[in-house]
This record gives sequence, C-alpha cells and structure tokens, in this order.
Amino acid sequence: MKPILFCCGCLTMLALTASCATTKPEEAKPPKTIELRYNASVKEGDAVINFASVTSDSRCPTGTQCTWAGNAEIVLELTGDGNQAAILNTNPQYQQSYRYNDFMLTLKELKPHPEAGKPVDLNSYVAVLTIEH
Repeated sequence: MKPILFCCGCLTMLALTASCATTKPEEAKPPKTIELRYNASVKEGDAVINFASVTSDSRCPTGTQCTWAGNAEIVLELTGDGNQAAILNTNPQYQQSYRYNDFMLTLKELKPHPEAGKPVDLNSYVAVLTIEH
C-alpha cells in the first residue's frame, strides 16, 4: 500500500510542477526608441505612424537666456485601426504621450534644438519617440 501512495504522491507533484511551468506570465517588452524624420512614416504592428507637422516651436534657443524652457508641438498621423492624430509636446506641462491601439507613443525629444538667430528648416526636424506595448 505504501508504494502505491508514494507513486500517487510523485505523480501529483509532477502534474503540479508541469502545470506551473506552462503558466509563466508574459514578459513585458522593453520600450523601443525610434527617430522619425519630418514627413516620414514607420510601421508599428498594423499601424503606420507619420510625422505630419510641427505646429509650433517656442523652445529657448541655444545661446540665449529665457524665462521658461518653451515648447515644441508636433502632430503624428496614426493610421491602421482607425485614423487619429496625436498632438505631442516637448514640455512636460503638456501632453507628451498618446495611446493608439495596443501601444503608447511618447515624444522624448525634438531635434534639432533651435539656435539663436538661425531658423530651423522644417525638413531637418526629427522626433525621438518611445513605443511601449
């Protein structure tokens, strides 16, 4: 009788171990950083992200002193499961992130930073974005 109980106990332990091994939680993907040029697009899953415009850039130019850091605002056109526009800002006082479908977009930086006395060419803008799923 003891050998039968021992075998049943071993089988139960094996079954529990096997079931625990198959229920691992899905690991979170680390955020992906991309650099998106003005008027360029990138595919993310079933969505397309297009850097459509820079609506304003009042960031304090390098070589000057300002009373506030300023802000640059960009528009991303998001297409895929419904078309949407994401308005993102460089200043944390304003919206920097936007959720679309199964991911979150965050504007981390807008290059180049303005310099005193030099206008920024629209085509030179590059948005540094993180994408988190």
